[in-house]
Amino acid sequence: MNLMILGVISDTHDNLINLNKIINEMKKYNVDMLIHLGDFVSPFTLKKIGEELNNIKIYAVYGNNDGDKLYLKKIANEYKIVLEEQPLILKIDEHKLFIFHGYNSSEETVEIAKSIAKSKIYSAVFFGHTHKPYLDFINGILILNPGDASGILNRPTFALIKYPSFSPKIIYME
Repeated sequence: MNLMILGVISDTHDNLINLNKIINEMKKYNVDMLIHLGDFVSPFTLKKIGEELNNIKIYAVYGNNDGDKLYLKKIANEYKIVLEEQPLILKIDEHKLFIFHGYNSSEETVEIAKSIAKSKIYSAVFFGHTHKPYLDFINGILILNPGDASGILNRPTFALIKYPSFSPKIIYME
């Protein structure tokens, strides 16, 4: 079992200035893997991620604001990014991570995340969509929303997770 630092980001919404700040911060922490929870919006945002973090494995799901899915998929393939419709079940060693963007309202999205965690099938549940950081444990299962990388509603945020302990930290950017 490898010790790793997972970077988790969501809702970039084409804000390349904040994305650059977050990518630079992730590089300082030597992130081993990136998980993007959707709403890149434009393919150029995914391309920027692929160019800047081309030395690590990247997993992502589409969000409700990702319009040009064909071109996003083309960019993902070009940079060897795993990009799927939600949910993405990511297996790392004996752990399974449930990764989704969101569903309908913020309240429904959080309820779905909690229900999935209660099933105890997954080691962690990651979601985006609400633009608000969320961090909880149910029965030892991590439930995490890294917040809003674009800074639309609040300060831009992302999350770091130590693996395999699933110790999370939400980072608030200026």
